Amino acid sequence: FMMQIYFDGCSNTRCQGYMGNDTTKPSKEQRDYLYLRWSKKICDELGAEEYNFADSGASNHRILRNLAQVQYKGLKYFDLIVIQMTFPHRFEWYDNDRNNWRRISIEKYNTLGYRGTNILRKKENDTFTEFWRSYYESGMYSEDYGRVHEEICFNSIKSICKANNLPLILLSCNNKTELDFDYIIKKSHPDEIEQENMIRDLLELYEQKMYQMIPNCSRQNRL
Repeated sequence: FMMQIYFDGCSNTRCQGYMGNDTTKPSKEQRDYLYLRWSKKICDELGAEEYNFADSGASNHRILRNLAQVQYKGLKYFDLIVIQMTFPHRFEWYDNDRNNWRRISIEKYNTLGYRGTNILRKKENDTFTEFWRSYYESGMYSEDYGRVHEEICFNSIKSICKANNLPLILLSCNNKTELDFDYIIKKSHPDEIEQENMIRDLLELYEQKMYQMIPNCSRQNRL
C-alpha cells in the first residue's frame, strides 16, 4: 500500500496565492503552488500520496465538518491525519438560498476593520451578509466564545482520530491559542524558506508519533 496522508486547514495549508501562481509575474516565472506547498513536500519525503482538503479563509468549523462528516467514511484509508486549525473568529453557515456553506469572519464583516485595518469586502450586500456584519459589530461574538469553540473543535478532532486509530499531527496558525498543539505556525503564509523549516520539524514530529503508536494502528488493520 502507498501511504496516504490527509491534510486540512486554511490558506496556510492550501498555500494558493502566495506560493506560486503569482499572476503579477510573467507566466514563465510562475510556479504551481500544488508542487511547492509543505504538504506536497512532506508527502514526497515520505513517499506518500497527498490528499489536501484545505481552503483559503476556512474556519475550524469547516475543518471539523470535513473530518467528522464529509470525509468521515473514508478516514480508514488514511495512514496519517495532519490538521492545521485556524483563527477562532472564523465560522461558516449554511445558506439555504444558495445551497452551500458560506465563510464568516471578522475580516469580512467588521466595518471597523480587524487588527487596525479596514478590509471589509463590499461585494455582497444580501441579507446573509448584513446579518453577519451585525453579528460582529454588535458584539455578539467575543474572544471567550471563540476560545471555547476552538477547544471544542480541538478536542473533537483528537477524539475522532483516536477512535479510528489514526495518528494525528495537530497544528495551528493562532499564536494566541492556549491549547496544546503539536506545532504553531509562527507567521501566517510562510514563504519557501520558512516552510522548509516547518517541514523539517513536522517530519520529526511524524517520527515521534509513529514511535508512540500501537502496532495495530496501520491502515491494513482498519480495512
